[in-house]
Amino acid sequence: MLKVLEQEKPATVGLCQALGVTIYCGLIAILFNFLTKAIPEDPPGFFGFFFMLVLLVFSAAVTGSLVFGYPAYLALAKNKIKEALTILAFTLAFSLAIILLTAIFIISLA
Repeated sequence: MLKVLEQEKPATVGLCQALGVTIYCGLIAILFNFLTKAIPEDPPGFFGFFFMLVLLVFSAAVTGSLVFGYPAYLALAKNKIKEALTILAFTLAFSLAIILLTAIFIISLA
């Protein structure tokens, strides 16, 4: 898998990482949508808070791995710091573009 990534352009890797984060966030949004319909409107209690905190930690690990995993590998194991920073910059730029497009879409629905 890593050999395939090393053959791709940094912009392509950044786009794939940003899309991976977007897909993960979409899945979490679907989960939240399901839970709001499935759980009564009582206060969440212990298990609700427990679920949210564990999901927060899990999500930080998943998204952190998607965004920083490959650039960290390039910087630390391969000593390709410039390429790692370039991929990270493309990932953040594509993520920002996705955020802006989503905001524009939401505003257009209003």
